Amino acid sequence: MPVGTCPDCEAEVHVGLDADKGNTVTCDECGSVLEIVGLDPVELDIVEEDLDEDDFLDDDEDEY
Repeated sequence: MPVGTCPDCEAEVHVGLDADKGNTVTCDECGSVLEIVGLDPVELDIVEEDLDEDDFLDDDEDEY
C-alpha cells in the first residue's frame, strides 16, 4: 500500500491502491484532511477548508 507523509505532523499516511490525484485522505495521527497531489511518490497537502458564505452574511442581509 502506498504511503505519504502528513505535512502537518509528519506521520505516515496510507493511501489506497486505487487513489487518484485530487482524492482526500485523513491522517490517523492528527486528523488533518489531506489532498493527494502526487502519486509517484505519494505527495499530500493539507486541505484548506472553505468557509461557508452563510457564516459571513452582512447585518443588512439578515433583516427582511
